[in-house]
Amino acid sequence: MKSIKIVFALLFLLSINIANPCSMYKVTKNGKTMVGCNEDAWRTTPHIWFEIGNKKASFGAAFTGSRFDGKNGYAPQSGMNEHGLIFSRLASYHPENKNSNFKNRLKINNPTQYLKDILHTCKTVEDVKNFIEKYDYSYFIKDVFIYVDKSGKYIVVEPFKIISGNDASYVLSNFCP
Repeated sequence: MKSIKIVFALLFLLSINIANPCSMYKVTKNGKTMVGCNEDAWRTTPHIWFEIGNKKASFGAAFTGSRFDGKNGYAPQSGMNEHGLIFSRLASYHPENKNSNFKNRLKINNPTQYLKDILHTCKTVEDVKNFIEKYDYSYFIKDVFIYVDKSGKYIVVEPFKIISGNDASYVLSNFCP
């Protein structure tokens, strides 16, 4: 009887799907917007870094991330620039879409630099949307992004769709809305 309990316990433990959840929220009230997000707790190399603006990348920004990307440094999972524009990157599943309309768009060759460039060059979510729509952003098939500006407006960037919003409060986790 004891061995059957052990077998069932092992089968139960092996059947658990270990999740790597991320979540974020944004709240806008009385003209102020607050944002919070978490990075997966299972990562053991979290970093925060600051990048100063220059002629090519006008705005300074702070980033967090834990995945080292070689010569590109750490890949950002979230960040905020000096104009109060933030983003958060959440893991998500989305099926392939062979009918996407991205054929004539720019390819993303360096995803780490692409994400940094958005915060270094955009002030508002409208700027972000204009930037992203130049690219085949389906490159990020396993991610969903949210960008929020200081006004409280936001865009959710799924692999094949951008959703705009201005709700006073919004929560996003590991799925495409």
